Amino acid sequence: MKTFARMLPGLGALWLGVVGLGFLGWCVAALAETESQPPATPSLAHAPNIEVKVWGVPIANVRMQYQNLTPQDRADRIVQQVSEIPVAPEYDIQIMPAREGKYEGAWVMVNAHRVFGLLKGDEPDNVSFDEYSALVKEQLMLWLERRAAQKNPELVALAVFYSLLATLVFIAAAYLVVIGRRRLLMLLERRSKAHHLNLAGIHLMPYVQMLMVGLVRLLMFTIIALFSYFWLTYVLYQFPYTINAAQNLTHYIVNLLGNVGGSMLASVPDLLMVVIIFWLASVVSGIIKNIFQRIESGRLHSDFFDPETAKATRRVFAVLVWILALVIAYPYIPGSDTEAFKGVSVFIGLIVSLGSAGVVSQLLGGLIVVYSRAFQPGEYVKIDDYEGIVSVVGVLSTKIKTIRNEEVTIPNAVLLSATSTNYSRLSKDTGVYISTAITIGYDTPWQQVHHLLLTAASKTEGLRKTPAPEVRQTALSDFYVEYRLIMFVDDPMQKLPILSTVHQQIQDAFAEAQVQIMSPHFERQPETNVLPGQWTPPGKTAE
Repeated sequence: MKTFARMLPGLGALWLGVVGLGFLGWCVAALAETESQPPATPSLAHAPNIEVKVWGVPIANVRMQYQNLTPQDRADRIVQQVSEIPVAPEYDIQIMPAREGKYEGAWVMVNAHRVFGLLKGDEPDNVSFDEYSALVKEQLMLWLERRAAQKNPELVALAVFYSLLATLVFIAAAYLVVIGRRRLLMLLERRSKAHHLNLAGIHLMPYVQMLMVGLVRLLMFTIIALFSYFWLTYVLYQFPYTINAAQNLTHYIVNLLGNVGGSMLASVPDLLMVVIIFWLASVVSGIIKNIFQRIESGRLHSDFFDPETAKATRRVFAVLVWILALVIAYPYIPGSDTEAFKGVSVFIGLIVSLGSAGVVSQLLGGLIVVYSRAFQPGEYVKIDDYEGIVSVVGVLSTKIKTIRNEEVTIPNAVLLSATSTNYSRLSKDTGVYISTAITIGYDTPWQQVHHLLLTAASKTEGLRKTPAPEVRQTALSDFYVEYRLIMFVDDPMQKLPILSTVHQQIQDAFAEAQVQIMSPHFERQPETNVLPGQWTPPGKTAE
């Protein structure tokens, strides 16, 4: 077959004899449009690269424009022309160089017939035109072989058979996965009923079971998805028409696994650095914990810390160590430089900044309470209107068990402005101070009043003998004298019951001595002392 360069002079001479040289130019353009686009030299204007595919097989790249044909027009014509190649027992593909004016390229010939043309400039970057032409020839031969195989009934029947067999295997494997999931879930349910997991009084086993059930279901869906992927890839490989789609699926999963594996391998040094940083932080935290626990137990004495503040100081130092470790390890965390990680970090920082004002106030309040040594767990205190034993001095709040057997939680921020009274700090040897007051008229000797009050105290259980109860005259009012009975108890939580018993004994002692208690206000002295009458229990008669 003659090349385009040899045919062009003959055609030009023929048309020159009929209609002249001008008509020859029109004929050349018409010939370029009616036949396959001729080989040409590259145009100066490059268009975006268009990949020509038939049945998913990449045949050629089109980047250049030929006369009035855009790269997209050329690509569409190549697809049509390749699809119309006649079926033959064998195929002889040749690449014939050609030139037409400023256009230079090559013809792609199949069994001595021109199919389509290649232009210099269509080749990808860093690839020569000869290498590109050889690749086009190889890809075109691959497509012709696949088309011939697709039209072979025996090969198609065999592909259908293998596809059906693969489908049956896939269905059986999916069924086994579902059955295995059911049995595994039943096993988890039996194990959860047979075992108990408690943390801080919370039964965690139901939540652990829910987590395990979710993981099992996720594993099942993952396995079935992988089976589906492999089944689809295998079936597509059986048919020549879909081999390229199967190759794309294979390349996708291989590239995905390669990228994941490469990322994991690339992250190993950074992960190792993170592990080293946190390991060093744990070592430092352990040293700090050991030192301050020795101070707490009194085995180690320090001029800067005492047992009361050692526990809080240990916690503060531990938090600072781990925060410092997190700051140092942050750049080494895989993905810390990604926009998603930065966005999450900004979001967390915003949440912390919005909610940290109250938390910081509570933390500072707790630290001030600890370092001011206002009170400690086990001490009997009064904070505002609440009185009781301190049970917990926490990071955010302090808990008090009142004498009414109530637990009151006071935020540490409130403690910064509250006035607290510690009854236990200075009374370790004497007990907790309690007192009660009565008023007696001036007509009663004060010595008798003292005797009666001390007698009532001596008959009350729960009062300390040392220091002994004492009476003080705290006021000389217009109509009576105010006497205060001062006592000490070991158990401050029994304050109310003991005071109640003391009041009963005082009433009985003064009634027996015929001495009137003047606590009710009056305007004039009654003719006789106001004394309680004799009480008769129900069901008994007065003697």
